[in-house]
Amino acid sequence: MPSLWTPDVIVESICSSGFALVARRRASPAHHCVPVDIRSGVAYRAPHGSASSGLGMNSDRLKPYKPKGRYSYRIAFFTKRKKRTLYSVYVIRALQRLGCTVKHVNVYNYNRWFGTRLADWIIRRRVERFGPDAVFVFSSDIINQTLEHLATRYRTAHLLDEVFTVDSPVAEKMKLVDVSFQTQRGHLEESRKAGVKNPMYVPSGVDQDFHRSVPSDNAFESDVAFIGKGYFKTRVDLIEAVDQKFSLKVYGQRWEKTAIAPARNEIGVADFRRVCSSARIILGIDKATELELYFSNRTWFVLGCGGFLLTRYVNGLEQLFANHEQLVWFKDIEECCELIRFYLTHEDLRKKIAKTGQTFAHEVYPNERMAEFMLRSLFEGETLEPLTDPGPGFESGEAAYGSFMNSVA
Repeated sequence: MPSLWTPDVIVESICSSGFALVARRRASPAHHCVPVDIRSGVAYRAPHGSASSGLGMNSDRLKPYKPKGRYSYRIAFFTKRKKRTLYSVYVIRALQRLGCTVKHVNVYNYNRWFGTRLADWIIRRRVERFGPDAVFVFSSDIINQTLEHLATRYRTAHLLDEVFTVDSPVAEKMKLVDVSFQTQRGHLEESRKAGVKNPMYVPSGVDQDFHRSVPSDNAFESDVAFIGKGYFKTRVDLIEAVDQKFSLKVYGQRWEKTAIAPARNEIGVADFRRVCSSARIILGIDKATELELYFSNRTWFVLGCGGFLLTRYVNGLEQLFANHEQLVWFKDIEECCELIRFYLTHEDLRKKIAKTGQTFAHEVYPNERMAEFMLRSLFEGETLEPLTDPGPGFESGEAAYGSFMNSVA
């Protein structure tokens, strides 16, 4: 208990307790695939039913990630909880697994309850009391006034997992920090020209406990499933075309003006796992295919949960994944439908790719990999992009698909 219950201490207890309780409840030992022993480091254990590094992957080429060291940094992490995806929870957990002490700061709670001016004063006091080695900010989850103040006293980093424009409010925050981490590489040069000091690419990944296989559930069973909003034409056109030919379930909002009736408007993390385990094929279609290595973090989440992912190709995707090995990609609606038809009739190959993708995501790209790269970049000046060679892909998969297409030509 604090020695003095000052107003800012009381406010901090109120504002942070909800996040801590949710994180503990959602990641309680009863739901863990494996126990986490912080003292022994971050040693990945393969998902249930898989064999470590043995699913068609060359273990010399795709070595499982191992942390380079243990880190005792104190990190003040500014973010909302992101209740649907829990993305920021995953990043905080990864930092903690590497040995860091992380203080979560939800600016929106402070602002809502006390107003911007008083909230700014309270947050400054609480951060100073914590004494961080660095301040991390996710997306727009801080006001510029607070960030400007903190940037004069601590190392600062920004993390963004979405598309942005250089004249957007989030770009102004990126200009205030020491390092700006982006989960796509297409905006790096544009960011530099706009005044962002150190824009760096970092791939996302998976959480070894949240992203896992679960038993299939009849309520979520379908040939094809899509998780996401119906807010741009290319996506809607694809989903409507697939819906006309296959058993499709869609989960998400903003489909009211389309011919699609979603099975559910929202799904949480637990139901996300059930969809991935129950649908035979999970579709992915991102908005900006020309933007290098931009894709939704659902790509990693589907792989981590053991789903078979069929996703639209984006620029540079082959730098991270091998086609027909960890996932499969398409370039237009016709090819998408052909691939669906093929993989629905080749169950063994489909399951092999899904299992390989899950092992690849967990062993090679756990969230600890992203977290460690951010720490080493911020504190040690490391600049090497953390990519691996995904390899040529399954010859058997590509050959089988080629034979299938020749037979139906």
